Amino acid sequence: MAIMHGCFKRAWVLPVSGAIALSVSWIVLGADVSAYDAVAEATQVVGPSPTPSAVAQVTVASTKQSGVKLVVKRSWWSANKDQINATATVAIPNTLLGLNASADAAGLNLLVEFRHSDGTAFADCELDLQKAKKKQAVFAANEKFRKGVLQATIGICDPDLTTPVAEQTIPDVRPGDTAVLKNADGTEYFSAKFVMTK
Repeated sequence: MAIMHGCFKRAWVLPVSGAIALSVSWIVLGADVSAYDAVAEATQVVGPSPTPSAVAQVTVASTKQSGVKLVVKRSWWSANKDQINATATVAIPNTLLGLNASADAAGLNLLVEFRHSDGTAFADCELDLQKAKKKQAVFAANEKFRKGVLQATIGICDPDLTTPVAEQTIPDVRPGDTAVLKNADGTEYFSAKFVMTK
């Protein structure tokens, strides 16, 4: 004979004298399956809640004067994910920076100094020459901080000018701070104020 319970099917071949045993087995089997069904219906498998995409807090200082465009952008997601980009794009020839030809760009040492609203300098980024063409030169610094590791792809930033050792972190520039384009000899060219963009 065959016993059916939903999609469960098992064949039993027993002598007549085993009828009592069959009856007991069916009662036990039915009770076990019913208990399993009850647990399955009461238990819901819940996956992890979807994590929303992290949105960067972006602070930018940007200005253009005398053929030089300065853009400094800091994108902050969390204490373990931070980034800063500083770029000075220079038209050649350029009287402000004293560049007569693209060949002169290699000898120019530019940096961006960061100051609080009271004028106190607290950090800076040294810009490296990224590329120089006949009519344009680009100087840049780009650093990323990911899970405790600082990655500098070009240039170098010092997040704290009060200490002799450069810390492994990004300059903490915020809205209201100022970026000042300077020469390494101390000559200041112009500045731009940081604003929050999103």
